[in-house]
Amino acid sequence: MIRKIFTYLKVFFLIGLVVFLYGFASTRNDNKKVEDILIEFEKGENLYMNRKMVNKLLIQNSKTILKRQKSVIDLHVLERSILTHPMVQEVHVSLTIEGNLKAKIKQRKPIARVIGSDKSYYIDVQGKTMPLSELYSARVPIVTGESIVDNLKEIYYLLEKISSNEFLNKNIIGIHRYKTNEYELLTRVGDHIIEIGNTKELDHKIKNLEAFYKKGIQDSLIEKYNRINVKYYKQVVCTKKEKNGA
Repeated sequence: MIRKIFTYLKVFFLIGLVVFLYGFASTRNDNKKVEDILIEFEKGENLYMNRKMVNKLLIQNSKTILKRQKSVIDLHVLERSILTHPMVQEVHVSLTIEGNLKAKIKQRKPIARVIGSDKSYYIDVQGKTMPLSELYSARVPIVTGESIVDNLKEIYYLLEKISSNEFLNKNIIGIHRYKTNEYELLTRVGDHIIEIGNTKELDHKIKNLEAFYKKGIQDSLIEKYNRINVKYYKQVVCTKKEKNGA
């Protein structure tokens, strides 16, 4: 009986000790001050913003977080602040045991650059508009033409098809949209203009275009043309280049 009581007392003592040590460590950790700010860009890419920009966003109650107690740091507030930057797609802010604040940032990625008469901007991988950066200019296809913002979903669909196709991704450098809802593609090699019409049956049009290019390259005929039309079902209509002096 006495042994049983002693065992219970031993268990209660150990539980109490653990609770005390946990509380002591937690209080000590909360009272610890932020010693440094560590900023990490996902995949090492910090193309469109730098650490100085992030540091300006890491402000709480109009005060810097350096040398402030960890217990008064609101990580969610800091994350929301960083997400206000137009170049940020995702962010995770945490506090380390060593007393450092760590911000891991994923930047937005553009897939095209729109050049308008009054404004230029990017279209990102999520199909949303993204401002240009003063730090870096992305090498992506240029989009020009009419009513681009109003037809962003359709243009994004076309851009997805281009980026997911190895042949088009290597060769297409520009897209132009007409009021008639038809599109033309500009190529990197050969300076060709490809008329694709609207975005209906786009997979079939791309298949015809690839087949034509493979055949044209084999027969050394591709350089004779300046316009390639794949608008029509099961047809590729080409226009020859005008000879100099003709």
